Amino acid sequence: MAVTDRDEGAPLDDSQEFDDPSPIGEPEPPRVHEPTAEELAVEAEAAEAAVEGDIASDVALTDREAAANDAAETGRRRGRRDLARWSARGAAGVAALALGVGAVLGANALPDDLRVASTAPSTLVQPASPLQSRVCAGPALRVGTADGEDALAIAPLADAEVAIGSRGGEVTEAQLVVPSVEGLSGGDAIAQRGEASTLSAAQSLDVDVPAVAGFAASECAETRLDQWLVGGSTRTGRQTVLTIANASEVGASVDVTVYGPDGPVESVGSTGLAIAPGTETVLDLAAIAPGVADAVVHVAASGAPVAAHLQQTTTRGLERGGFDVIDPVVIGTSAVLPGVRIDEPSGLETQTGFHDTVPVLRVLSPTGGALRLAFQSGDGTVLKSQGELEAGIVTDFPLDELPAGTLAIRVEADAPVVAGARTVATSSEGLDFDWVAGGQARSGLSAIAVPPGPEATLHIVSLSDAEQQITVDGEPLTIGADGVLEQRVEPGSVEVEVEGEQLVIGVGYRSESEVGGFTASPQGPAAEGVLVLH
Repeated sequence: MAVTDRDEGAPLDDSQEFDDPSPIGEPEPPRVHEPTAEELAVEAEAAEAAVEGDIASDVALTDREAAANDAAETGRRRGRRDLARWSARGAAGVAALALGVGAVLGANALPDDLRVASTAPSTLVQPASPLQSRVCAGPALRVGTADGEDALAIAPLADAEVAIGSRGGEVTEAQLVVPSVEGLSGGDAIAQRGEASTLSAAQSLDVDVPAVAGFAASECAETRLDQWLVGGSTRTGRQTVLTIANASEVGASVDVTVYGPDGPVESVGSTGLAIAPGTETVLDLAAIAPGVADAVVHVAASGAPVAAHLQQTTTRGLERGGFDVIDPVVIGTSAVLPGVRIDEPSGLETQTGFHDTVPVLRVLSPTGGALRLAFQSGDGTVLKSQGELEAGIVTDFPLDELPAGTLAIRVEADAPVVAGARTVATSSEGLDFDWVAGGQARSGLSAIAVPPGPEATLHIVSLSDAEQQITVDGEPLTIGADGVLEQRVEPGSVEVEVEGEQLVIGVGYRSESEVGGFTASPQGPAAEGVLVLH
């Protein structure tokens, strides 16, 4: 019943009160025991007994001794734990101090006998054999079939003759395919393995068909991600075909930009062009940049490097006006154009439609800036000029007022620039033209490919400020300071050697009604080894 009363909240009676009326609070810390006089007396008696008594027979003494031993052992264990704890903390502190001192003093503060030098193991992996490659422009092409049935078709006109210059190694050739044109083959892809020396390749085309006549020589180019083509036109009576070759084993994406006298040409379908491995794409330049009289083409690739060329055909009514293949160049602040032929004015340029039968220098700077030109003849005469280029504007400088002869043109600018020169052949037998590409210097021993053509001639320009000796196919020659030199050669492979200073070399061809040539590009670097860290 009492439980029931408590459950119902019955008041507590006196019998239920706590003996300690103090409230329950936080526990107090343990009090330190102070031994009483009696306890001290017992401990003294025990100590005396430990000296005089027999532990084995005195049970009370034995119990007191055991208690004392237990107390002592407990204290010793506590002391060992404290010592171990502080020893660990002390070791950590010493280690931290040692690290700090080491960071401040560095490895050189250690004695030589304690210092250990460590180098990551590595292996230099060399390629099985150096690989160099060139891609040729391929057959002569034009837009439209000869019978006029298909004005947009790409039709072949003539096959190329290819020459290879090499000083060793295994050379292989393969022909690219043109998927967009049934039955049409592209240019030759030439590769050399096993030899790090110069590889050179070039081709020539002699076209003589009812719609087109002319001669063209072009270098088989190294593939690049970025290249420029100076020349070409898409105005009435001029056809320009752009070929883009991908000789690699992976696909390439290409953007094409055409510049003209009014700046970059807005076009559709000229970006993101997919070029499959081992193939060549052919484009009618008029499809992306119609009506451009003075053109410069920029080809930028990603995914894989490519080789681009332009092929221009000129027709004035029913009169054939020539054919040329234009080689790619690399943009820079300087360029040298060897073997630019200047003829006496014929008066033909005064007739309607014949304005492009005069020699011109074509330049373009994407950013604009100051331009300096030097025209140097074989007798040492130098004429200089300078001007300012507008950004992105193609500019043609007429050269017909210069003295007749063969010139080397030096181009220097404060900003990146590309340059090319048009030279012409005019006679009663026919008309032809050629675009000379701006080139860069080369040195050492070179094997220059010389394909067949009329009166093949090496045009050599020295960039040295002193006279120097060179060798052409074993024949010693002297070229003056900053001089130019011409040397007739036979088709095939021609070796040119120079020690020290660099040369710019071009190959030119000339007859009464034909003109052609190319500037030999410098040797690109061979594949190098890769350092692999283990």
